[in-house]
Amino acid sequence: MTFKVGDKVKFLNDVGGGIVKKVKQETAFVETIDGFEIPAHFSELIKVEEAGFGGLRSETPMPKANPQKPIPNSPISKEEVEELEEELTEDDSDEEIITSENCTLNILLGIIPVKLKGHKDIDFQVHLISDCAYRMLYTFSVVKDNFVRGRKVGHMEDDTKVLVTTFTLAELREIQSFKINCIFYKKGIYLPHEPIIYEYKVDILAMADPGNWEENDYFDEKAIVVNITEMSLLYEIERLVTETEDKFIIQKKRKDQLPKKQAHKPVASAEADTEEVDLHIEQLVDDFSGLSAGEIMDIQMSRFTVALEGALRGKTRKIVFIHGVGNGKLKYEIGKTLDRKYPKLRYQDASFKEYGYGATMVMVK
Repeated sequence: MTFKVGDKVKFLNDVGGGIVKKVKQETAFVETIDGFEIPAHFSELIKVEEAGFGGLRSETPMPKANPQKPIPNSPISKEEVEELEEELTEDDSDEEIITSENCTLNILLGIIPVKLKGHKDIDFQVHLISDCAYRMLYTFSVVKDNFVRGRKVGHMEDDTKVLVTTFTLAELREIQSFKINCIFYKKGIYLPHEPIIYEYKVDILAMADPGNWEENDYFDEKAIVVNITEMSLLYEIERLVTETEDKFIIQKKRKDQLPKKQAHKPVASAEADTEEVDLHIEQLVDDFSGLSAGEIMDIQMSRFTVALEGALRGKTRKIVFIHGVGNGKLKYEIGKTLDRKYPKLRYQDASFKEYGYGATMVMVK
């Protein structure tokens, strides 16, 4: 059997093995796990894994991780995880009564400027604050060059604060934002909350300006304190409003692109004249995006009354009010007004062939 540099081998007549570092004639120089280089004849070696074929399975078992040892660089040990699991699964005879006070979230981000002795620059301590009755699992990451980089993961008790990390001014210049993920829970019965994902945009000039450092209820020092819960709610409202506006714009564009229906011309004859009035709000006002449902109804009913009164004073014999189908509210209001204020007038659904179910015809004369 031949061997080449990079082959993983075991000694035939001895314990252990290693990696072939160089080959001279039929002698391979094997570097062991201890770093020693041992010469061995080809006949004294067994090839375990060939260089360049990492998929071959090694006969040497990988060392098993110690299950009792905490995960490196992680603030949550196995014992802490087991303790949390125990707390969440055990019965709680003294279950807390759910109230508006103990089921409200209040999570904050605190940034404290710290000037070290003998240093001109300022360091910034970043804290997370849980000012509520919920416990929290969190991750803290930074965004640099448009990539998210994990910085810390941890667990917080209710009504506590924790120092997450400290940044120098030089480090902050390379960071675009802080990204914080929070998951909330309680022991026993509680009102669940959706996880929060919050991103704080890093503004060096604003953070270094003492005018932005304020007295607060959480630190003895002046600090920048941001309410993550409130900001997340505002972002969600803004997102929903934007989605609604986008949908309205798309619908408006689609409607503008549709071929416009030819307006029904009044039918005139020696015996009868018919007038048509479209009560759709877009036909009555240029912009109705800021109007409430009640305000829209008032405008439509005002147009209905003006048109009907004009028909009563003029020569119109029949008037068709196009109100659409919708939820039927406008049609109901028209019928109610006719019954109450104009009991002598007859009315009925307009021609189904022309208007479907979306119009009411009033016989004026």
